[in-house]
Amino acid sequence: MRKKRWIVSIVILIIILFMSELMMLSSGKVGVLNITQRVISGAPHVIVQGQTLSYQGKVHWEDMQNSIEEYSVSDEGNVLYKALGTPVPPPWIYVRKGNHQGFRYKIPQLLWKL
Repeated sequence: MRKKRWIVSIVILIIILFMSELMMLSSGKVGVLNITQRVISGAPHVIVQGQTLSYQGKVHWEDMQNSIEEYSVSDEGNVLYKALGTPVPPPWIYVRKGNHQGFRYKIPQLLWKL
């Protein structure tokens, strides 16, 4: 009986997490799972014009040096980069961390505006 209650509790917790993630996505904000992934990877929290950017993964900075250019500065003072030839605002925004590592972000959008 206790095992069944434990399983039901875990299922309810997963449903609540999924529902909160859907609410965040439908409002155009960064969800809890994205924040958790960003924190685990050690990526900085980036805010541009009051909007938190959505973390998209790590990049090798040495491979990208010749194909990116300085784009802007975040609200916290981090230098932001974009790929050469991309429009403003760019689809991907890059942040450098150290000499060999960078992180890719994008501006979160509503699902029906993608």
